[in-house]
Amino acid sequence: MQFNSWIGIPGFVLTLGLLVSVGLQAAPGDGYSIEDLGLSTASELVDVCTVDAGHDDHGMAMGFCYGFFEGAANYDDSLDGPKWHRGILCEPPEVTRGQAVTVFIQYIAANPQYGAELPIDAIFRALVDKWPCAK
Repeated sequence: MQFNSWIGIPGFVLTLGLLVSVGLQAAPGDGYSIEDLGLSTASELVDVCTVDAGHDDHGMAMGFCYGFFEGAANYDDSLDGPKWHRGILCEPPEVTRGQAVTVFIQYIAANPQYGAELPIDAIFRALVDKWPCAK
């Protein structure tokens, strides 16, 4: 995955630390809570990535969401390096992180059976479905 650089791994770690240190609290019924930041499931990541723009913590939740996707992109890039590894994800170079997040959210909405998967597994399931590599 090659997204335009935004915050990278150091920014992801910094964002996570900030979210935990300020005690991110969601109002009941918002769809996500501080427990979602443990990200046990893809559905919890969807909850974080879809926090309403009017919510007090929208900016922090989106930073966490995009940071998680940045980590996934860096992981995919590291796998593409060795010649023995065949790429599984072949997105066009102009794909943005925001577009990847949207694909993921729409995929989980259309395939709720994958909401219980680990977030990283569901991210790649959704993105490979959208942009598979030619065989």
